[in-house]
Amino acid sequence: MRYGYLIAVVLVVIVLGAAIGWRRVGLKLHASERRGWVANTGYVRNLPRYRTLMRKTRMIVAALLAVFCVGAASLAVVAANPVDRRVEDRRLASRDIVLCLDASGSMLDYDSEIGEAFKTLVEHFNGERVSLYLWSGRSVRKFPLTDDYPMVTEYLDELSSVLKNGILARTSNGYRISRELAKYLEGTDDPDEQVASQIGDGLASCVLGFDHTDQERSRTVILASDNEVLGQGLYSLSEAIDFAKRQKVEVIGLFPGDYLGTDGEDMKNQVESTGGRLYKMTSSDTVDSIIKDIEAKQVNEIEGDARVTVTDRVGTPAGWLAVAILSFLGLLGVTRL
Repeated sequence: MRYGYLIAVVLVVIVLGAAIGWRRVGLKLHASERRGWVANTGYVRNLPRYRTLMRKTRMIVAALLAVFCVGAASLAVVAANPVDRRVEDRRLASRDIVLCLDASGSMLDYDSEIGEAFKTLVEHFNGERVSLYLWSGRSVRKFPLTDDYPMVTEYLDELSSVLKNGILARTSNGYRISRELAKYLEGTDDPDEQVASQIGDGLASCVLGFDHTDQERSRTVILASDNEVLGQGLYSLSEAIDFAKRQKVEVIGLFPGDYLGTDGEDMKNQVESTGGRLYKMTSSDTVDSIIKDIEAKQVNEIEGDARVTVTDRVGTPAGWLAVAILSFLGLLGVTRL
């Protein structure tokens, strides 16, 4: 309530007004009684018509009293001006995160698990915008930056389900996959099949997925890949990392294996140069560690930058007041019939 004390003030005024009005009515009744009694009218109280009118009168008086109480309470609440107060962390709401997933053949065994990890991460977000990109020889945006978390969860559920059930068999050339998975990955393969797992091109496309580049926003790419590059792309990983740093984008890495090797070590060094870290998906606390790192950074960013948004909410009590007034007038009209 913006003016909570007015509830008591309004109720006191209404009670005093009602008491004064009741007093004046009582005095008028007392004066009318002093004019004298009419003899031989006692039988009137037993007449059916009289009893019907008395019941109707009592019901109307009770209804008027109830409507009066509702109206008085509603008026008091309206006068107090009820409001919603909501704490908004503007820096928290200005954080953008792009989920950047390697969809090449060497990653298919891990992508379903990574999809589940992405979903767990999103469950801990509050106000951040999220986007999802899949890439191999080419990049495909599954959905743009959004804070519609039910929609995001639906997309990530589809990602995990399709990838989990889409690998039918392993062959000498790779995998035999279902039609659903082939359709889901459509657009990620190079038409000439000369390049695949282009981590540089994939990361660059994810960095380009951030909008409002003229605004000061916190931007993070969560890059999941094994860094096993096939062929020559437009960007090498180091060039894409340099591009990310120029755009002030932090890169967090997710590596599928337990042993990094040369490719993993290179990815680790490149990611850390942006201020991020590389995590192994084989570790049981990987998701928790990423969440803690993200949340710890958010605390530092939003500290002292919270604001309180106040929104008037007089609609409901004002509606009840209008109903009470109309009901009161309606009951007064009935008493005159």
